Amino acid sequence: MAIRVIKLVTGEEVIGDISSEAANEKIQVRKPCAVMLVASKSTPDNHSMALIPYAGYTKDHEIEIFKKAIVWTAELEEDVYNQYNMIFGTGIQIVPGGIQR
Repeated sequence: MAIRVIKLVTGEEVIGDISSEAANEKIQVRKPCAVMLVASKSTPDNHSMALIPYAGYTKDHEIEIFKKAIVWTAELEEDVYNQYNMIFGTGIQIVPGGIQR
């Protein structure tokens, strides 16, 4: 399983712990959240990102998505990964730039 972002044909972007089997027509998404852009009240041209629970009323916070409903999938940038992990995941964060030797 890996924490990734997926774009659905509906236009929604969902971040979650994703697992997939090649033979299966669905993917499992644990602890899914939706990505929302929020306009700043003081400067309407600026937006920030908010993560909100996606289907938060589901048992075990797990959903299945048909692969044919996915437009694309990608790895997260470190800051988004860290924000997701602080709210929905283990709390473990990636250190920017990695470990220098």
